[in-house]
Amino acid sequence: MIVIGGGRLGALDTSPETLKGIAAVLCSAVFYAFNLVLQRKQALLAGPGEITLFQNLFSTLLVALPAPWLFLLPTGPVWGLIAAGALLATLAHLLLSWGYARAETQVLVPVEYTGFVWAALLGWLFFGENVALATVAGTFLILVGCWVGTRNKVSQPTP
Repeated sequence: MIVIGGGRLGALDTSPETLKGIAAVLCSAVFYAFNLVLQRKQALLAGPGEITLFQNLFSTLLVALPAPWLFLLPTGPVWGLIAAGALLATLAHLLLSWGYARAETQVLVPVEYTGFVWAALLGWLFFGENVALATVAGTFLILVGCWVGTRNKVSQPTP
């Protein structure tokens, strides 16, 4: 990620708002890593359906707090996109919960980092986003890291 971000940092303005955004993303990465460890602990105690239900309830309550001030009613065609997003997010969460119940975090996290590769590819395909050389180099490093991380044998899987 440093290679990808470093390739773009020179092209960005370094205003205080940009630096705040970079700091927020770095903090988010730390919280995300902590969340992955918690996912493993949850998956050992509860089933995928239960984990997904409570995750969705918690997220709904969290988003509902500012809703009285920020809510805008979506228009007709947007409802289909919202439904598709909700369905895909729920399916992804069910699969993640199922996977974390069957393998250790250190085995699954490298594979999950391929999300950056998919984001770059889908952004290029669907939105015509430019894929810079630094992005390709960073993507290559992520794939190599995933390969190295998943080929080493860890401990016995959970029954």
